[in-house]
Amino acid sequence: MGPRVPQPVSVSGGSNGVEAHYDDIVAMARRFGHVATDSGGAALTLHGYLVDPGLYTSGLADPAGLATFEADLLDALDGYHGLSWIAVQCGAIDVELRAAAAAYLEADRAAIALQDHFAGLVGFTPAAAHALALLAASGNVPRALQTVLTDDPALVDAFMNAGPVMWDALTAPLLVDGHANVADAGVDTAGAPPRSLADVMGALARRNDGRPGEIDVRIITGADGTRRAIVDIPGTKTFDPTQVSDITGPVTNMRALVGVQTSYEKGVLQAMHTAGVRSSDEVMLVGHSEGGMVAVQAALNCAKNRQFRVTHVVTAGAPVGLTVAKLPGSVQLLAVENHNDIVPHLDGRTNPDKVNVTTATVTRGNGGISNDHGLDESYVPGAADLDASHDPSVTSFLSGARGFFDATSVRTHTYVITRGS
Repeated sequence: MGPRVPQPVSVSGGSNGVEAHYDDIVAMARRFGHVATDSGGAALTLHGYLVDPGLYTSGLADPAGLATFEADLLDALDGYHGLSWIAVQCGAIDVELRAAAAAYLEADRAAIALQDHFAGLVGFTPAAAHALALLAASGNVPRALQTVLTDDPALVDAFMNAGPVMWDALTAPLLVDGHANVADAGVDTAGAPPRSLADVMGALARRNDGRPGEIDVRIITGADGTRRAIVDIPGTKTFDPTQVSDITGPVTNMRALVGVQTSYEKGVLQAMHTAGVRSSDEVMLVGHSEGGMVAVQAALNCAKNRQFRVTHVVTAGAPVGLTVAKLPGSVQLLAVENHNDIVPHLDGRTNPDKVNVTTATVTRGNGGISNDHGLDESYVPGAADLDASHDPSVTSFLSGARGFFDATSVRTHTYVITRGS
């Protein structure tokens, strides 16, 4: 088999996103504001010379010269293109630029809100036509229905916004989540320090093959002795609500979707403590699907209580649109989504365009809901696509995370988290 050919990638947010450009506009406005303040202050000071008693005393010997000086100074200060005029104009530009940035930003947010409700309808006709053609050729009804969703996953946004997301928001805090039991599963000697995003995603895929609730904490050390940690958090392993001990089941999904703390998250933080992660170590949380939601919530809580220093989060196929807007600027997030994967749409929200939130949509359609959501099938090759991408937001994220890709040693601690009643 030959090398994989990188597939198209579309990116929103991050260092080259809309909000970043609006921030540039506001920064420019701020410069004009500073000029207005400095010019206005200088003009005010110079106006004082117009009424300075010493000036009039010395002007008694040359009244004409005094009059000429005052006229010239007054013109330089308050005449057309004078210093006062410059101060007023710069102040006006400051206000106008800030207003323009705010208006554009609100317009973009409104457009995104409309997209969440109606984008799925745009692609429905071709998706339905494709499904009908498959149905006519094969007679396979489940496959035809699946094709509609994988061809047009934005349909899920419209469905979720019709009620389920609000229902989850109202009921999730009421779901009993028990407490986390964290069992040490030993040290995993397989694997090397990551050298790329594809390596990071591949390690998550290997951990995903483990038991329900199995995670790892990788302590990586650089040539200069600097320690960092990468935490791999797999996603859902059961959809059966009666499997109470499985921390990855429906209860965690519903609570994490709307930003309610979960026992899964508490177990992850406990495992990090047990593995010896220090409060000064930079930490990257990596999560697939439900694990991505848990990673975002853990990063939020760590930013608040400073228990751990989470600097980077990578999610794969995770519906995090309801929670990532709260991430502080100290946390950089890369949300990797497969164009044909319906799971990132289960929150009914497009990820916000923020300087520290980069959403990279890869094109790795595999013809089925499970495969389009799979790590090995979609997200590991999708991560390789991002490694090869020249998008400024993606390269900025990877550059900022460079310390996680140049370690010389790794020690991988594994844990199994279960739910206790």
